Amino acid sequence: MQITQVEHSVQLPIAEVPRSIGVHLSAIIRSISVRMGFLKPQWCEDLSLSDVSNITDPASILRICIGIAWERWFVTTLPDVVDHPGEIQVDGIYMTPDGESVDVIITSRGKLLQTIVHEFKTTYKSTNTVQDLAEQWMWLTQLKGYCKGMQTRYAKIYILFLCGDYKYPISPLFRAFEIEFTQEEIDENWDLMREYMDVQLALDQAAEEAERLGRGELF
Repeated sequence: MQITQVEHSVQLPIAEVPRSIGVHLSAIIRSISVRMGFLKPQWCEDLSLSDVSNITDPASILRICIGIAWERWFVTTLPDVVDHPGEIQVDGIYMTPDGESVDVIITSRGKLLQTIVHEFKTTYKSTNTVQDLAEQWMWLTQLKGYCKGMQTRYAKIYILFLCGDYKYPISPLFRAFEIEFTQEEIDENWDLMREYMDVQLALDQAAEEAERLGRGELF
């Protein structure tokens, strides 16, 4: 028997519907998270507010492919959920929710039909660090943004913890959460996203003009 390891690259799948060029919610959240220390810079190849980027890091590509594979299978077990309902744009910010459904919600006014945002996550985080979902700023900020775009206050998030709680033997664990935001939470979150975008775009423009001035291109 002869066994030889060979080189074989893994490529990201081509998106069926390309993302629009412009500012994306996920990019805003990523940029804020690095600045606030929620996310290490080495996890981000590109900190621009455009989410249309060329990912080259092999480990990042593999992580994304694992998440895509899980999501594509799991969404088929949710027959009432529309997979990737389409891109949304609000105040110049683009968003691409993972899923959408219309469910019956029981409220003080009785039973109402409400849009539900669905989000799928694959993570190497330990379940021990996500015992309180309220502390997961990046995930909740994303969901509140999607709720703003889809004009709803309701969301569901499905999380695959690839390494579970990291206790041996290592095994994956799955968790699902239903969330009802207040409208105030959604609006305050959106104000932050929009204000951060405005400031960053203004800084980027000023830096570009300063660079052009240094090259003598503004005269």
